[in-house]
Amino acid sequence: MKHYQKFTPFSKLSRHKQRDLYVRLRGKIKRTASDYGQNFTSMLLLNEADRPAFFNQWFDFYFLGLDGATIWNAAICTANQAYWEAIRDLAYDESYRLCPSNPDEDDIDSLFIPVYDPVTGKKLHYVMREPEVHQALNKLTRSQFAQEYSSKLIHEDTGHTAPIFESFQTDKTYRYGIGLNAVVDVPEINVDTIEAMITKFRSAGEKNWESAIPVDRSRLPGDTFEVLAQAYRVKT
Repeated sequence: MKHYQKFTPFSKLSRHKQRDLYVRLRGKIKRTASDYGQNFTSMLLLNEADRPAFFNQWFDFYFLGLDGATIWNAAICTANQAYWEAIRDLAYDESYRLCPSNPDEDDIDSLFIPVYDPVTGKKLHYVMREPEVHQALNKLTRSQFAQEYSSKLIHEDTGHTAPIFESFQTDKTYRYGIGLNAVVDVPEINVDTIEAMITKFRSAGEKNWESAIPVDRSRLPGDTFEVLAQAYRVKT
């Protein structure tokens, strides 16, 4: 049995401890300014050489709150990314409606098969089990069905299937900083879009917010990420 160490969320730490972590992050932001600018830092590479902008749909980063103690542990994604995820969830929901999962399907232990030495019988390693084909899903695996059904949903969507709203959603259960999930209507994530998001979040009072108007359907993708990415690779 795995034992998980309990931790105190950042939001429950004393003001003194929060301030100490805040000052450390402020120093890191200054040290990494050549990579991320003056307002945030990250453990991820943002400006990857030769990476097409199409693939920059999300990013994780840290920035400072205005109160002198809060750290924002942020995840930003484009409206495109949020749309793909919402469509994928709908597709998997449909797959489970048509073909409910068996007790072992979602068990991680059932995903692997042990391989034994034919002479000694000693267990050598594990290999991934082949995905199961389901008759109820047009003789496809669940992931294959979800991919095809996602494309169908997107092609037929007139704006009501999976409406996406720009938003800020905070979460005070994080160990480091306060969580922040941001959805922004931009074609890619880069330094400029992140800094614009930070400015907008601060202007909104550093709190939860959601736009009253969904992102226009014409600005959202015309197919799944996988299909568009493949087409992009072929083109380039």
